[in-house]
Amino acid sequence: MRLASHPKYSSGGSERQMDLIGQLLIKKNVDVHFIINKITKAQKEYEEINGLKVRTIGKPRDFKTSKIKRTLRNIINATDSSLFYKHFFKYNFDIYHLSGADFITGVWAFYSRVIKKKKFVFTAASILDCEKNGFEWSKTTNHVYRYGVQHADQVVVLADYMKKEMDKNYNINSIVIKSGHPIPNGDFKKKDPPIILWISRLDKLKCPDLFTKIFEELKDLDAKFILIGSGTYLKNELTKVSKKYSNFTYIPGVKQYIDNDYYAKASLLINTSSVEGFPNAFIQAWMYKTPVISLNVDPDDVITNYNLGFHAKGNFQKLIDTIKDLIENPSKTKDIGKNCRDFAIANHDIEQTSKQYYSLYTKLLQ
Repeated sequence: MRLASHPKYSSGGSERQMDLIGQLLIKKNVDVHFIINKITKAQKEYEEINGLKVRTIGKPRDFKTSKIKRTLRNIINATDSSLFYKHFFKYNFDIYHLSGADFITGVWAFYSRVIKKKKFVFTAASILDCEKNGFEWSKTTNHVYRYGVQHADQVVVLADYMKKEMDKNYNINSIVIKSGHPIPNGDFKKKDPPIILWISRLDKLKCPDLFTKIFEELKDLDAKFILIGSGTYLKNELTKVSKKYSNFTYIPGVKQYIDNDYYAKASLLINTSSVEGFPNAFIQAWMYKTPVISLNVDPDDVITNYNLGFHAKGNFQKLIDTIKDLIENPSKTKDIGKNCRDFAIANHDIEQTSKQYYSLYTKLLQ
């Protein structure tokens, strides 16, 4: 599996999802290797994590150089500098699986199918992966990415609305494999005063600044606001808000899987992203009976159709009003929470997700 990182070094949803799937696949005697970028000096070239063989290649990415001078060499170097290392070509696997869109998608499609003559699977992690120039890349990057998805032996998407976009924009008949999560046990007693949680990467597309605006509107509510985010985007501003108010806490990222404790204790999960795929955070929250209040994102309309929280459809005031109503009416929140857990167990059990991937891999090798 080719990923940008591993959950030990990054809190990204794609990394976590593939880590969970990989752990279950090794129980079926599948030899699973992660190939990841070097993002910290502490990373070893090879290590085993939860039974998975993790190989770090290249050097930390240098996007700044590629933006200053957009030559093909700089684009490649920024995207995956490991291309210039001879050990890039020494691995020989039966299936190469890449998650997330980038210039490297085309490179790995060519590498695995043409050079190694092996199978290549691509998983679209975001709706932007399925759109034409969703990331506003250069013409070169777009061409190389298009080559990658159109030459994959199988493209996987996380939801039906992503499948439709992939077909429309790339003429690809992708398959839907829903993201999964382990089913936790317990009563999940919610904290009092209630916790209103935001958890994601600190990124422009995730819009953490909107969570601070929500707090400004509702800071007199009898509730605790917690924002957990890895990265540096708006970090200083969030630190200032956290120091100024006793009921707003900013936590700069948490270790792998510790965030489940926050989902279990929270009364509501807030999503302010402008775009997503099918957020792992939604699934984790629902598993712990925590409704999702989303400003813009409702993949396949499941929040609305299955009463899993509230989709504001971009209406900020409706978002504010709903949060206030649910915090002031905990019995209503509790009832929605039961729906959330039932839905998550029925649709997002990681055991089922891993079985689907195992079946896919087996079919490709027949």
